[in-house]
Amino acid sequence: MKKLLLLSLLPLTAMATPIKGFFEIYQDWDLICDNTGTCNMAGYQEERDGSEHPVSILFTRSAGEQAPVTAQLALLPDELSNKTAEIILNGQSLGAIQNISEEGIVKLSEKQTTELLTALKGNASIEVVFGEFKEKVSDKGAAAAMLKMDEFQQRLNTPSALIRQGKEKHAVLAPQAAQKIEAVSVNNRQTTELKRGEKQFDAVLALLRKSNRTNKNSENYCYALHKDDVWNEQITLYPLTKGKVLAEAICLAGAYQSTYYYAVLDEKLTKIEQVLANQYNYADYDKNTHVLKVEGSFKGRGLGDCWSGQEAVWNGKTFIRTEEHTSGSCKGFAGGAWSGLPIFVSEMNVK
Repeated sequence: MKKLLLLSLLPLTAMATPIKGFFEIYQDWDLICDNTGTCNMAGYQEERDGSEHPVSILFTRSAGEQAPVTAQLALLPDELSNKTAEIILNGQSLGAIQNISEEGIVKLSEKQTTELLTALKGNASIEVVFGEFKEKVSDKGAAAAMLKMDEFQQRLNTPSALIRQGKEKHAVLAPQAAQKIEAVSVNNRQTTELKRGEKQFDAVLALLRKSNRTNKNSENYCYALHKDDVWNEQITLYPLTKGKVLAEAICLAGAYQSTYYYAVLDEKLTKIEQVLANQYNYADYDKNTHVLKVEGSFKGRGLGDCWSGQEAVWNGKTFIRTEEHTSGSCKGFAGGAWSGLPIFVSEMNVK
């Protein structure tokens, strides 16, 4: 009996082992690096009693010895009375910041960026003045995040390191090409909905439940899939290629978001051939390429101030990851301070 394949949705192995992106938190600082070698490091306001105003500074650096560091400041648009701000570093002004966008984001100058990075290697007092407010950006965790960035980009003990500089001449991480992904266009894109009470619905649901196992403690277990309630009233079938279909059924139903159970079946609906990890909540055909993609978009808490997401596409044999991102920590910004910071990126070719 063939074992079901639980897809990890990792990119296909290339000639050289591709680097892996990640998202790590160092106290009040986030570090997000992707598979091209680019890193984003974001710091936030000091947390007190909940009365603090959201503020964030983001440093970005690509791989490569000569890659510069750029910085941006994010504030809540509603708290900006005149679209200007000022950063006070260790009691000294870094100058007025103007031309803040409607979204509350502005790029910092090279001088401001350098002075902030230098100060954050040790104890730094960073205050941002905007409108009628003054808020502190925490320095806790910044040095550790910089050290990890240097390690990931292979800069430790070299002149281009941020925090542990040295005179070593070894090569640093070069910019990596985005993973190349093959996807296939689907000609028949007419979906089918199976309703509860129909014979075919019952048969497919039984297959899906069996493939999901019965161990409630397993990582991919779908509670809603195994319940006969209002959440579990239909199964949607998406045609694929080569005589396959993708089945979509409820997996987990929460107060403000849900996940769906996705499985690849033969078109006769008699056997399940592959199962996707339960990290997706939407499927559709791309209007231009006609590629079937599954997406997952999830907020970290009900407030919706932090999000993560991923996407995978059908390549003719399986679903393969094409994108993964995060907005960073939950710090009071609607939608996250920095939407779409990449963990994994790819270059897709449709055939």
